[in-house]
Amino acid sequence: MEPKAIAREMTASTTTTVHEIEQTSSELYKVGTYITAGFAAIIGVWAVVCLSSAFISTGGPVALVKSMFGAM
Repeated sequence: MEPKAIAREMTASTTTTVHEIEQTSSELYKVGTYITAGFAAIIGVWAVVCLSSAFISTGGPVALVKSMFGAM
């Protein structure tokens, strides 16, 4: 009688371990996605700050476009 109980326990623990590994891998993908989204947001904010400082330093959007074509 006892060998059957041990076999059931071993099967149950193996199944749980595989399931935990899949959950860990899924959580790591979520963390990677959040980190990537965070960096993209930081770069977007930096781009907006740079563009607004260019508007301020040249005197407006029309002057900025004129300066861009003048540089080309």
